[in-house]
Amino acid sequence: MNDREPLPPRKSAYALVPAASIRDDALRLFAAALGPGAPSLDQIRASWWTRAQPHCAVAAVHIETGTMVGLCAGRPSEWIIAGQTVPAVAVCDWYVHPNHAGKLIGKRMVQHFQRPGRMLYGISISDIAIAYLQRLGWVGPFASALLVAPLPRLGHAAFSLFATRSDLDFSDHVVGAGAPPGSLASFGDDLDRLESCRAPGSPDHMRRGAREWSWRSSVCGEHSYRLSIAHQAGEPLGYVAIRLMAPGRIRQLGKRQAAMITDFVATKDDPKLLRALARRALAMAGELRAVAALTTTTNPIHRRALAASGFVSPAFPLIGGALARRAPVFMWLPKGAGASLKADHMELTFADAAVDLDL
Repeated sequence: MNDREPLPPRKSAYALVPAASIRDDALRLFAAALGPGAPSLDQIRASWWTRAQPHCAVAAVHIETGTMVGLCAGRPSEWIIAGQTVPAVAVCDWYVHPNHAGKLIGKRMVQHFQRPGRMLYGISISDIAIAYLQRLGWVGPFASALLVAPLPRLGHAAFSLFATRSDLDFSDHVVGAGAPPGSLASFGDDLDRLESCRAPGSPDHMRRGAREWSWRSSVCGEHSYRLSIAHQAGEPLGYVAIRLMAPGRIRQLGKRQAAMITDFVATKDDPKLLRALARRALAMAGELRAVAALTTTTNPIHRRALAASGFVSPAFPLIGGALARRAPVFMWLPKGAGASLKADHMELTFADAAVDLDL
């Protein structure tokens, strides 16, 4: 029998603190250490989580030196899974200082966002992060479909010659910078009604009601979204949202501006309704003088409607292969609220992570 005193738990050399509490000089050194492909100091300062609640991003600090050695953000939302509303967090902006790799810092930061009953997932994940998350028990990666519409104004004009739903009325709104005070209140009820009227058996998805849009508008900074809601006889049937991307974010376009379709929502997947929403998105992108419009989706019915409305899909010869290679992938932790999820029954777009908030 061993009668020696048990050893006390080993104290970690690293502490997790709110990322918002990190000083600019520490952020500068951290950004410089990450190397090519990582965000610059200016990009980190402009990140959505700097305008969000402190619990939305965590930093790892080396206790002995006070050096910032890790960053991980978690975009909060609610999901509808099997008809039930559950809290969710999309892990994003995940980086570890190369001199402190192998210390389980990445694991600690991801697990910081785990809670009983919370869904934990990610989209647009790097190859390094994929391998790491797989070791933490996440499932995937699973591919989305990336679609692009070059010259959206011309695409809208060409495809408007085909039959469209003449029984639809569209109301347009702005969310974020430049929106009139209290404007969300004027159409928030429509967004909540759309969510409550989703067809039974609809894919599991992020809840896109007034509360979600209120939160998004509070963290989008200088960006703004344009929403167009489709009505029939006064009842909302669906909506599409777009946002101009920051110039230079797509290397192939240089400083020319592209638009991102962030949300594509319908109460039921009626092909004519979906095509009308897709064409409305092209029209809005053209009005904003975007040279291209792009989006991603995991819903095959949405993908077909977008392809039928002027978007180049992964099935398109030659160009489609490049789109398939660049399509964002998604993963999730199959525990708690995420235990019952299936990749072919999930509906994700750019807005389901923080991609639409930072690009």
